[in-house]
Amino acid sequence: MARLRFLRFLVAAIVTCFAFAARAGPVDVYLDGPQFCPHDRPLTMSRISEAQAIARTRTMLPKYYCGPTVFVTGCTSAAENEYDSWRIYVHQYRDIAGRKEKGGLDHTYLVLDAVGNCLAHIPGTRLGALN
Repeated sequence: MARLRFLRFLVAAIVTCFAFAARAGPVDVYLDGPQFCPHDRPLTMSRISEAQAIARTRTMLPKYYCGPTVFVTGCTSAAENEYDSWRIYVHQYRDIAGRKEKGGLDHTYLVLDAVGNCLAHIPGTRLGALN
Protein backbone atom coordinates (compact mmCIF):
# COMPACT_ATOMS: atom_id res chain seq x y z
CA MET A 1 0.00 0.00 0.00
CA ALA A 2 2.78 2.44 0.92
CA ARG A 3 4.62 1.49 -2.22
CA LEU A 4 1.55 2.24 -4.38
CA ARG A 5 1.10 5.61 -2.68
CA PHE A 6 4.77 6.45 -3.32
CA LEU A 7 4.43 5.44 -6.98
CA ARG A 8 1.36 7.69 -7.41
CA PHE A 9 3.24 10.56 -5.77
CA LEU A 10 6.23 10.01 -8.07
CA VAL A 11 4.04 9.91 -11.20
CA ALA A 12 2.22 13.08 -10.10
CA ALA A 13 5.53 14.85 -9.46
CA ILE A 14 6.89 13.87 -12.87
CA VAL A 15 3.71 14.98 -14.65
CA THR A 16 3.81 18.30 -12.78
CA CYS A 17 7.45 18.87 -13.79
CA PHE A 18 6.64 18.20 -17.45
CA ALA A 19 3.64 20.51 -17.27
CA PHE A 20 5.76 23.37 -15.94
CA ALA A 21 8.51 22.66 -18.49
CA ALA A 22 6.00 22.67 -21.34
CA ARG A 23 4.52 25.93 -20.14
CA ALA A 24 7.90 27.59 -19.81
CA GLY A 25 9.43 28.23 -23.18
CA PRO A 26 11.09 30.92 -25.15
CA VAL A 27 9.66 34.31 -24.34
CA ASP A 28 9.61 37.05 -26.95
CA VAL A 29 10.57 40.38 -25.44
CA TYR A 30 10.08 43.64 -27.27
CA LEU A 31 10.92 47.16 -26.20
CA ASP A 32 7.97 49.46 -26.77
CA GLY A 33 6.82 52.96 -26.00
CA PRO A 34 7.77 56.42 -27.24
CA GLN A 35 11.35 56.17 -25.99
CA PHE A 36 12.29 52.76 -27.44
CA CYS A 37 9.90 52.37 -30.39
CA PRO A 38 8.29 55.68 -31.45
CA HIS A 39 5.59 55.89 -34.12
CA ASP A 40 5.68 59.67 -34.43
CA ARG A 41 6.28 60.29 -38.13
CA PRO A 42 3.50 60.84 -40.66
CA LEU A 43 3.51 58.41 -43.58
CA THR A 44 3.56 61.38 -45.97
CA MET A 45 7.18 62.21 -45.03
CA SER A 46 9.94 61.42 -47.48
CA ARG A 47 11.74 58.11 -47.22
CA ILE A 48 14.83 57.97 -45.03
CA SER A 49 18.28 56.88 -46.20
CA GLU A 50 20.44 54.18 -44.64
CA ALA A 51 22.46 56.76 -42.69
CA GLN A 52 19.25 58.37 -41.41
CA ALA A 53 17.86 54.96 -40.41
CA ILE A 54 20.99 54.18 -38.39
CA ALA A 55 20.98 57.64 -36.78
CA ARG A 56 17.28 57.28 -35.88
CA THR A 57 17.96 53.82 -34.46
CA ARG A 58 20.66 55.21 -32.17
CA THR A 59 18.09 57.53 -30.58
CA MET A 60 15.90 54.51 -29.69
CA LEU A 61 18.57 52.65 -27.73
CA PRO A 62 18.65 52.71 -23.93
CA LYS A 63 20.91 55.31 -22.34
CA TYR A 64 24.59 54.30 -22.41
CA TYR A 65 23.77 51.26 -24.55
CA CYS A 66 26.69 52.18 -26.82
CA GLY A 67 28.84 53.27 -23.89
CA PRO A 68 31.15 54.42 -22.81
CA THR A 69 30.89 52.12 -19.81
CA VAL A 70 33.29 49.76 -18.07
CA PHE A 71 32.37 46.94 -20.48
CA VAL A 72 31.19 48.73 -23.64
CA THR A 73 33.27 51.04 -25.82
CA GLY A 74 30.74 51.56 -28.63
CA CYS A 75 28.35 49.95 -31.12
CA THR A 76 28.46 48.78 -34.68
CA SER A 77 25.41 49.00 -36.93
CA ALA A 78 24.42 47.10 -40.03
CA ALA A 79 21.39 48.06 -42.09
CA GLU A 80 19.38 46.38 -44.80
CA ASN A 81 16.40 47.61 -46.75
CA GLU A 82 13.89 44.84 -47.43
CA TYR A 83 10.18 44.92 -48.20
CA ASP A 84 10.03 48.70 -47.90
CA SER A 85 11.43 48.72 -44.35
CA TRP A 86 14.79 49.18 -42.68
CA ARG A 87 16.23 46.43 -40.52
CA ILE A 88 19.03 47.67 -38.32
CA TYR A 89 21.26 45.33 -36.31
CA VAL A 90 23.19 47.05 -33.51
CA HIS A 91 25.91 45.19 -31.60
CA GLN A 92 27.96 46.48 -28.68
CA TYR A 93 31.73 46.11 -28.75
CA ARG A 94 34.70 46.50 -26.46
CA ASP A 95 37.91 48.00 -27.87
CA ILE A 96 40.74 45.58 -27.10
CA ALA A 97 44.11 46.44 -28.67
CA GLY A 98 42.44 48.18 -31.59
CA ARG A 99 39.96 45.34 -32.26
CA LYS A 100 36.22 45.58 -31.83
CA GLU A 101 35.59 42.56 -29.58
CA LYS A 102 31.85 41.70 -29.50
CA GLY A 103 31.86 38.40 -27.63
CA GLY A 104 29.57 38.31 -24.60
CA LEU A 105 28.06 41.72 -25.27
CA ASP A 106 24.49 42.68 -26.11
CA HIS A 107 22.86 43.24 -29.49
CA THR A 108 19.46 44.43 -30.66
CA TYR A 109 17.35 44.59 -33.82
CA LEU A 110 15.18 47.49 -34.87
CA VAL A 111 12.76 47.45 -37.77
CA LEU A 112 11.72 50.83 -39.17
CA ASP A 113 9.21 51.62 -41.89
CA ALA A 114 10.23 53.66 -44.93
CA VAL A 115 9.83 57.02 -43.12
CA GLY A 116 11.46 55.97 -39.82
CA ASN A 117 8.57 54.83 -37.61
CA CYS A 118 9.53 51.92 -35.40
CA LEU A 119 7.80 48.66 -36.25
CA ALA A 120 9.72 46.47 -33.77
CA HIS A 121 12.55 46.75 -31.26
CA ILE A 122 13.80 43.27 -30.42
CA PRO A 123 16.62 43.03 -27.88
CA GLY A 124 19.11 40.20 -28.25
CA THR A 125 20.32 37.68 -25.72
CA ARG A 126 22.12 39.54 -22.96
CA LEU A 127 25.62 38.33 -22.14
CA GLY A 128 25.17 35.45 -24.52
CA ALA A 129 26.00 36.98 -27.87
CA LEU A 130 28.81 35.39 -29.84
CA ASN A 131 31.27 36.94 -32.25
